[in-house]
Amino acid sequence: MPDTGNQGILEMKLVDALKAGELKQWKLMNHYHQRSLSETAMYRYKQLISAKLSLRDYNGQVGEALAGVKALNKVIRLGMPVRQKIS
Repeated sequence: MPDTGNQGILEMKLVDALKAGELKQWKLMNHYHQRSLSETAMYRYKQLISAKLSLRDYNGQVGEALAGVKALNKVIRLGMPVRQKIS
């Protein structure tokens, strides 16, 4: 994640929220959970597919990324439990 220039200020606000016992509220206000989920998804993509795109053309890179996402979704679905209705 690139440095935004005010990273120190954000970290101090986080520390203050942690000390005041308001960490859960801070996470909700800053959409921390959504960011965490997206970072986890990108980590999985980079570990399973590739850390960088190999094609030079932009349209080729878009296609490569979409193919990687489709493959990743299939892999994730394979690991999901099969749900059956119990009578």
